[in-house]
Amino acid sequence: MAKSFFEVLRIKEKKEKMETKDLLRLIVPDEILLSFELIEVKDNNSLTELIFEEKQDLVPEELKGKDCVLDGFCNSLSLLSFPIKAKPTYLVLKRRRWKLKGGGTHYSNEYYFNHPNIKATREFAAFLKEVHGHTPDEYLRVCRISGD
Repeated sequence: MAKSFFEVLRIKEKKEKMETKDLLRLIVPDEILLSFELIEVKDNNSLTELIFEEKQDLVPEELKGKDCVLDGFCNSLSLLSFPIKAKPTYLVLKRRRWKLKGGGTHYSNEYYFNHPNIKATREFAAFLKEVHGHTPDEYLRVCRISGD
């Protein structure tokens, strides 16, 4: 039986959404996509930033079942990831800040997407070390020199 125009259109819409999600999974570690949503892409001549916000329903354990409210964001974390179009690419992660309704103490979720003192995704840092013998900082210096 032939599909109607609207059935074909719905199938096409589903495929387009899936392709965007699948593309993100190629660029961003799955562990980040479980807790964060892409909200913006900033691209200029020298670098690309993929900006993510923590999903709104991820209330910290200490506040589960309590009357709490969102209270802005913590300082964002920028992690160097695999380059896109030969430019350094950063995943900018914005964690939400919470508090008890009427309270002043802030709470937030903790994530461990990078090794301590290395501002790069674990996968990218391991790749640089194994393939090139570089740390992420050394990689950025090489990029700046070759870009001049």
